[in-house]
Amino acid sequence: MDIIGLIGLGITAFAATNIDDIFLLMIFFSSARNSFSPRQIVMGQYIGIGALTAIGVAGSLVALVVPAHVVGLMGFVPIAIGVKRLFGLRKHTEEKDEVPKQALNSSNRAALLSIFTVTAVTFSNGGDNIGVFVPLFASNSTATDMITLVAVFMAMTAVLCTVGYYLVNHSFLASRIRRFGHLVLPFVLIGLGTYILAKGFIIPSS
Repeated sequence: MDIIGLIGLGITAFAATNIDDIFLLMIFFSSARNSFSPRQIVMGQYIGIGALTAIGVAGSLVALVVPAHVVGLMGFVPIAIGVKRLFGLRKHTEEKDEVPKQALNSSNRAALLSIFTVTAVTFSNGGDNIGVFVPLFASNSTATDMITLVAVFMAMTAVLCTVGYYLVNHSFLASRIRRFGHLVLPFVLIGLGTYILAKGFIIPSS
């Protein structure tokens, strides 16, 4: 396959498996004032996509096939995060007027937690990525092809984050999303985790 065709294939595969991440990114970006900074969201998204890409490369090299129920177990991650944030909404409200003495010491830990949250959600929602990336890398297994596909995925991640940020800040729904995004996020995460579990266990067995 020529380089242009391979780039087009990589863009198509990425778009098909990550289009639903646009909504999640919009929710994260809308929570920027409360929980996440844009930088943390972008870093978390890159780490999550990078991990999924690495699994795709490794899977193609060793002919690894990840069972659907194993991927489905990742659904517990967004559910746990969603439940934690749901209970944290009240705590955040109660502590809103307080100025903790250890704010500076806890800022780095909070930043790492925010990055981990975005990474975990991106990775948990990556069942389709693994299913597509493994055969894609297996059928384009030369070093040049793999490097090209990885570069395409990284570039498309930047496009994905840019689109999500733009929609939150410039679309006609921007003000409403920014106002209610952090309140909706826990329910979105719980719903996403439930869907991943169902997809990994209920759907394959039916």
